[in-house]
Amino acid sequence: MILRRDFQVRVAFALVLVVVSLFTNRQFLGWGLFAVLAVLVVPFGRARSLLGAFAPYALIWFVFTFLRSLADETQWARIVNTKAAEMERWLFNGELPTIRMQADWYTAGSLQWHDYYFTFIHWSYFLAPHAVAVYLWWNKPEAFRQMLLGLALLLTLGLALYFALPSNPPWMAPESVNSPGAPTTLRIMEPIGKQLGGGLYQAGYNVVGESNPIAAMPSIHFAVTFLFVFVAMDYARGWRIAAWVYNISMGLALIYLGEHYVIDILVGAAVTTVGWVLAGKLLRSGYFVLPAWRRGERVDRFAEWPAPPSGERQPAVE
Repeated sequence: MILRRDFQVRVAFALVLVVVSLFTNRQFLGWGLFAVLAVLVVPFGRARSLLGAFAPYALIWFVFTFLRSLADETQWARIVNTKAAEMERWLFNGELPTIRMQADWYTAGSLQWHDYYFTFIHWSYFLAPHAVAVYLWWNKPEAFRQMLLGLALLLTLGLALYFALPSNPPWMAPESVNSPGAPTTLRIMEPIGKQLGGGLYQAGYNVVGESNPIAAMPSIHFAVTFLFVFVAMDYARGWRIAAWVYNISMGLALIYLGEHYVIDILVGAAVTTVGWVLAGKLLRSGYFVLPAWRRGERVDRFAEWPAPPSGERQPAVE
């Protein structure tokens, strides 16, 4: 079968993106693969809309990742990086929930179904938010705009807390902060990753791994997926239940796997709530507009938001 010329051009351009990602910075490989999918699937007539929507989406993530890497470079980080663990012990009567869960559920050398379940839930973070973003852009642009702005706000709040209270995750905590008489926190993902393919696991972690391993407070991992709860409010009851089940599973996974403390997750949910609510108010106010980004629409066309109260300035609408 002979490929059409326009598809041959798409394939060639996609290969260039992968090669550039490999030889410049492998941390960008994930975005390179996303671009490949877009190049191969999205019609040329909608490419401008896709670029207009996901260029700011990608920029938000790149800026966040870069700034996050600086949070552990300060002297303050060396002073307070165990404070979250100490607060957690105080809240739970001297014992870390991670330590207790691992003592009750984990058996070294004998991985159980829940070890795999929680690990795959954890790994889904690297795909699920982007898949939801694409779905919303394609089907519900208004929700995509609120998700984009909410994401920017929650990551901004998260960065501020990273610098204010840089914290080690449980698996990096020194023994002095672990519960007395209990084993040191383990990183359960590692034996599972090695069992499934050590080289592949390490390569994957190098691509999507944390640029700052002590950036645990708040849990951005949980904060981003908690957006699903708000997105699902506009869908059927089954989707709302699924969003809650997924997020409860994610929270348990982060605690059990030794990636985050309970307070990291609670604060992560809080910054998401603030970001989503504030994003909705800004967009509905009429003073903050984002391009429509609908399928087939021009990128510079603005959405028509509800009119602000009488006497207030109207937003610019083309």
